[in-house]
Amino acid sequence: MLKENLGIAYASSPLLKGIDSMRHGFLTRLGGVSKGRFSSLNFDIRDGDDIENVEQNKAVAGRVFCFEPIGLLTVNQVHGNDILAIEKPAKDLSALSKTDADAIITNQGGLAIGVLTADCVPIILADHVKKIIGIVHAGWKGTVNGIVKKAIDAMIIKFGSDRKTIIAAIGPSIGPCCYKVGDVVVKEFGGRSSEFRGNEFIVKEGNAWRLDLKKANYAQLLKSGILKQNISVEDICTSCRNDLFFSYRKDGKVTGRQLNFIMLKGN
Repeated sequence: MLKENLGIAYASSPLLKGIDSMRHGFLTRLGGVSKGRFSSLNFDIRDGDDIENVEQNKAVAGRVFCFEPIGLLTVNQVHGNDILAIEKPAKDLSALSKTDADAIITNQGGLAIGVLTADCVPIILADHVKKIIGIVHAGWKGTVNGIVKKAIDAMIIKFGSDRKTIIAAIGPSIGPCCYKVGDVVVKEFGGRSSEFRGNEFIVKEGNAWRLDLKKANYAQLLKSGILKQNISVEDICTSCRNDLFFSYRKDGKVTGRQLNFIMLKGN
């Protein structure tokens, strides 16, 4: 179920709702200042939106979720499985934002870490005991290369997190109802180890193959040792609900990107 605050509509995980030390949200496309194809809460300039609009959108989100726009960090997402780990106060977020990565983990308070999506799967990771957070961007390439498992492993290795206390929240993304894939994707999933069995995550319907990215990442979370009761899933398809979300597929590849974020409150 979506919530609304000062014109911004967003989804949130019921598992994270009662954790006072953290703020998070899976934002929709509603509530910003961008126009046309980027209407209206767009956080990315890659397809042609004005940088002034994006900066205003950051300011709007910051007022709603109580973070400074300059304290919001996203990275250069490349559909890989590299993780940016921030273990000490970051002096230059603008430099860090140029990092090629598809996940961020940190123990630093006051830093909002985010990924931008327009069909791919956003996944929030939160260890409320050790106060460690992570955010993951999982397209089909990142998923098949185990990005969420790698992010969890990094939280454990670098910060001492416990798999049994990590909460994972899967946000809105494209569903198998709208996600037709070709032979390359089918081969990649079907040719991998058991957690990527094609007959589990890819279903043939007529002459088309449909991929369930949420299901694949859910399975990967379980295989990584995350407890079933510690996983929540937003069952919304970004392509079906293009009125609420930017969708790369539905919008014809030129579109905006919505923000998904988590933040530890200041130390």
